[in-house]
Amino acid sequence: MATAIDVSHHLQCPICKNLFEDPVTTSCGHSFCQRCLDKHISMNDQQCPLCQEPVYTKPSVNIALETLLREFLQMQMADLSLYTGERGEIPCNICEENLTSTAVKSCLTCLLSYCEHHLKRHQSLERHRGHKLVTPVERLEEKACRVHGRPLELYYKREKRLICTLCVKTGEDVISMETERERREAEQQNAIKGLESMTNQSENKLEDLQKTVTKYQAHIDREQREIKEVFAEVMDVVRRAEEDLLAPLEDGRRCLEKEEAEKTQQIQKEILKYREIIDDLNQNKKEEDDMVFLQSYPSVPAELKDDWTVSIDTELKFGSMRNINSSALVSIRTHLEKLCSFEIRRIQRFSVDVILDEETSHLSLEVSPEGKTVRDNGKVHASPGGPGQFDLVGGILGRLQIKSGRAFWVVEVGEKTSWELGVVRENANRKGKVSYKPKEGYWAIVLCASNLYGALEDPPIQLHLSTKPQKVGVFVDYEVAFVSFYNMDNLSHIYSFTQCDFNETLRPYFNPLPDKDGNNSHPMTICSVNPGDILI
Repeated sequence: MATAIDVSHHLQCPICKNLFEDPVTTSCGHSFCQRCLDKHISMNDQQCPLCQEPVYTKPSVNIALETLLREFLQMQMADLSLYTGERGEIPCNICEENLTSTAVKSCLTCLLSYCEHHLKRHQSLERHRGHKLVTPVERLEEKACRVHGRPLELYYKREKRLICTLCVKTGEDVISMETERERREAEQQNAIKGLESMTNQSENKLEDLQKTVTKYQAHIDREQREIKEVFAEVMDVVRRAEEDLLAPLEDGRRCLEKEEAEKTQQIQKEILKYREIIDDLNQNKKEEDDMVFLQSYPSVPAELKDDWTVSIDTELKFGSMRNINSSALVSIRTHLEKLCSFEIRRIQRFSVDVILDEETSHLSLEVSPEGKTVRDNGKVHASPGGPGQFDLVGGILGRLQIKSGRAFWVVEVGEKTSWELGVVRENANRKGKVSYKPKEGYWAIVLCASNLYGALEDPPIQLHLSTKPQKVGVFVDYEVAFVSFYNMDNLSHIYSFTQCDFNETLRPYFNPLPDKDGNNSHPMTICSVNPGDILI
């Protein structure tokens, strides 16, 4: 082992303190790395770095020394598969005996790993002072400069890479590896804080997502359950109606079978009776004595009775059938109306804030300062307005412009006896006598004479509502092209305009209609839909 250490000592360049690279020997007998000697001579007037003897000629590579160096490296950098230590441990590069010693430190200057014994030897040498020792690592050659073989201990900021001391050029922005590490660690810490913050935000988003999904899964489960309950009730109504309609037929079938049995028995008795008479007549016909023939002549019925016709009442009275059908349809319609509440729950998500546009208001209308309430008291409240106003019909538009998507709002009509409500095209006529028809750009429903409801189709359609709505919901789906109205009190459907020809910006339309009978003074009020009011 001592010989190996001495050989290592003799194979080190006095200038760079590393193993020789392309070793050369001067005329004075000293050996150096060819690169190190060339650099030294160029800066020191061709003198030997050790004895200052003149160096007149450029020495050639010392073949013998290079061969010795190669054999030494091959011996020291033997295949690690020969190492018999634990997996993951680094072997000592100086030990020769079975390569069993485990390195405790690696020297980034010598590019060798040392066991505890050889580390003491390494640290005891004066020339090794200042060598950087680190936790044992493999492939130490990667820790050295590929050009100069020196340790990578400086950081070149412009090129963002590690270099050795011989790579440094005048004027280059170079700092120590430790300084760059401190900067990187600070940068790393900031990155960790930022990533931790982003992680927390993502975790919060994930938690919110899971809560939202859980909430809407519960909502979906509830709607599925309620819809199944509705159709179970509908099927129950249908089943009962079927039973009611089939019951008389089953009763008729039983009566038919009973009367058939009775008539069959009666007819069979008559057949036996007739056959007996036929036998008696045939027997009497054989009698040769006239007196006996006449005296024994059997009694024959004067006329056969045709009373065996089956007369069963199989007719189901049409009145009963009509009543059963009507009752079933009413019950089914009542149950199916429950589905409307699910629809309203969904469309409430598209609630919008509607404010009245006074610039479109008829002069007889009075609008509240916040633009949410309008009434018609028959008095002119302002001077004639601009081209956008209704001049004959007492209407007013909302500021909301619907060009796409969906929108929903609720209007309180209260105890009013007449009103008009709906949507209009932006370019619909507002002057003179207005034609309330879809082709003219109006989609509206109307109440007049306290209880006469209608959809302003062409021609108008009378609507039959079971209850008088206090609040009416209006829903527009621009892409699907329909407008629907809902009774928000009992969550029922009033009417829908379908296959509408919008092709233009839509705006909400309101008309409180004049108070002609003294009972229509109540205003129309646009309700504010708060998130907490949405039915989910």
